[in-house]
Amino acid sequence: MLRRVLARPSLLTAVLLSACTGSPSPSGLEQRNATPVPVSKDSPPSPPAATPTSPAAAPTPATAPATPAAAATDGAPGQLTADPPAGTELFPVRLALQEGTAYQITTIGMVGFTAVKPSGFAREERIELDACEGEAEARRCRLTHSYVHFEAEPPNGRIFETDERKVDKLVTRQTLQSNGALAGPSEISGPAEQLGSPDGQALTEVHRFFCIRFPDVPIGVGAKWKDTCHTRTGGVVDTREVIWELTRVSTDDKGRRRADFTYLGTYTAPGEKSPRVGTVQGILYFFLDVGEPHLIKEQIVTRRDPASQFQTSTTVSYQFGKFSPRPAGKGKKNQPPLVLRTDGEPFPEAPPPGPAADPNTSPATTP
Repeated sequence: MLRRVLARPSLLTAVLLSACTGSPSPSGLEQRNATPVPVSKDSPPSPPAATPTSPAAAPTPATAPATPAAAATDGAPGQLTADPPAGTELFPVRLALQEGTAYQITTIGMVGFTAVKPSGFAREERIELDACEGEAEARRCRLTHSYVHFEAEPPNGRIFETDERKVDKLVTRQTLQSNGALAGPSEISGPAEQLGSPDGQALTEVHRFFCIRFPDVPIGVGAKWKDTCHTRTGGVVDTREVIWELTRVSTDDKGRRRADFTYLGTYTAPGEKSPRVGTVQGILYFFLDVGEPHLIKEQIVTRRDPASQFQTSTTVSYQFGKFSPRPAGKGKKNQPPLVLRTDGEPFPEAPPPGPAADPNTSPATTP
């Protein structure tokens, strides 16, 4: 059983917010998520102006076929709906799934309602990988997810915190494959009052690696594929039917490459009287050569019903970090574990307060 870490709320909030926004106060949440990821009906979300530098995998020497395959919009999850342009370099994309990896996921979100002041929240989660087997496309590991801490700000913070407390002591175990798909059913454990509740039982549908999904075939820039997945957002388990696209591969000054994956689709969540339906759009920054996610930025927009003027807009940033042992030395025995970027590099220092925030900024370690 994973140990649940509790800290003084005011301390954790200050650390989370300063780490992810560069601002020492909760008001920085609104600055951090004020600008939504731009998107149109014909194209996936564009990457923000400030993007992290990251590597990519050495591509397999292959190119896209001269004649793209017809779109298979009703195909299975992970199936290509569009090939990249002819002549595009192709390469496999997979999660590394290293035995013993422990991730810290730091989430900063802003929820806005029509005619109501937006409210921000901060969450810390932990994911561990073990019992790994297989290689390359056959690689799979047991994933163990647990909640660590959550806080939210007025005016709706109490509602968010109440929703979080319905499941915050539950631990999820599921088998994660290198393409991001889950294999077999999920196992949920924890206190009986949470485990037996409808909210607890609904967690069996949740994809604990944040619905990251890749095709089984080599791809290049312009490739698109579909997926249907479930996450827990706003206190309920939602359904997302999206089209993913590899939109960009960049190289830093050390020759390391990173891929930008965008997704766009429909979003459905349970409501009091009827389902809340809307759209979800986002971008995943991914270190290709090490097979690790770096950052996800996402926006969800829903309405009570098609005719309603009441709209909810949620913008979220998920920062992935890896726990690493601190070097031995005097006075370091009781310090918290070191958290690095998922490619093993240190996070840059938080920038000074301002309208722009660097998506590379370090998440907080657990106090």
